[in-house]
Amino acid sequence: MKTRKIVVLAILFILIGSIFAGTISALDRNAPAAKPALENVRAYAAPTTSDGATLVVDGGNLLAGSVNNWAPVETPSGVIVNAVTTDATDPNLIYIGAANELAIYRSADGGTNWMRIPLTNDFIGGVTAIAVDSAQRLVYVGTDTAGLFRLRDVGSSMIVNGRLQVDAPVLEIAADSSGSGMVLARTASKLFRAENYGLRWLEVSNLGSSPTALAIAQTTSATIYVGTTDRGVLKSTDGLTWSTANEGLGMAPGTRLEVNALAIDPQQPNVIYVATSYLFGSTTLHETPLGVSMSTDGGTSWAMLNAMPETTVVELLPLAGEPAGVYALTSTSRTPLALGNTTAIENAAALAQAETAAVTSSAPQAATSMRTIVAWVIAGLAALALSFALATDLGRRRQRTATGNAEPAVEPGYVKHS
Repeated sequence: MKTRKIVVLAILFILIGSIFAGTISALDRNAPAAKPALENVRAYAAPTTSDGATLVVDGGNLLAGSVNNWAPVETPSGVIVNAVTTDATDPNLIYIGAANELAIYRSADGGTNWMRIPLTNDFIGGVTAIAVDSAQRLVYVGTDTAGLFRLRDVGSSMIVNGRLQVDAPVLEIAADSSGSGMVLARTASKLFRAENYGLRWLEVSNLGSSPTALAIAQTTSATIYVGTTDRGVLKSTDGLTWSTANEGLGMAPGTRLEVNALAIDPQQPNVIYVATSYLFGSTTLHETPLGVSMSTDGGTSWAMLNAMPETTVVELLPLAGEPAGVYALTSTSRTPLALGNTTAIENAAALAQAETAAVTSSAPQAATSMRTIVAWVIAGLAALALSFALATDLGRRRQRTATGNAEPAVEPGYVKHS
């Protein structure tokens, strides 16, 4: 009886082990896989160094990677990501902003662990933009309902110690990391410039037009670029005085050149992309999209990269370090549209990915084979144990049956009476 109990317990442990192994295998197969393409981009952070990864917010999820190969980055449960940026001096230092709460999250290890930093409890809203001044260790956060916040990053924690209250959502923030402390932020109709490293803010009132786009080139002398409603591109090195930078964009007397989007390659600060349109009419405005132009000399001159008369580009996503490599988001789609030489880049990336997959395909196959062998061994052991238990049980039953049906032995000299 004792042997039978031991065998039954052994079978039970083997079966539990099989279930556990199967569960782990199923979880492994259901792990998030890399995405070959983006579909609903809401924010984008190109790397400032050649060895850094591009970060993108796609449908509220954070992804990292490059063309044709986007891997999910795990973020805190329940957070809908709406903004992302990195520290220019440390690519592992990532900041994300939530769409469903007034809070940001900081990771110092590339997205493995996150620290939550609440902004305020006095409003309900979400984060719209984040910019980092790496030299001063300052983080600027724009929101849709509570204005703009200034936070000091002290390494192990972050302190909210400044705020700009505005009556409209903050759409963009641009910060210089060279040490100048230059920071600008814009809403749909106003541009603001920081003083005293963001402890004080002033409205920029001498643009002569409403701001539509904003960027800062991290050059030796930081250069600000502002897109406008009808004056094209404006340029400044101090945020006080502005000059036009429209050579080659089609700006002529009597025309109204609107900048729809503006972006700078973070690894090549003299490479700038701009999407433009013509505006017509006075009381009722009509827009005619022109396309996307590129400058390789810091906005001194421009050349058309892609003519796009059918749709308006609302955001540009440059491929860092790849001249003429840029993607566009349009007024009708948040799926990136390849422009310039991105088609060749995509094909090269796809080929490299296929070659890498071919070289490394033996590893997954080996892992699968090993799991198959282990499964067969476990199943065989369970079958042997079960057969032994059944045989033992059957033998005991036969012995009991034989013993129960036999006549008791008659001792010599004993006479049985009827």
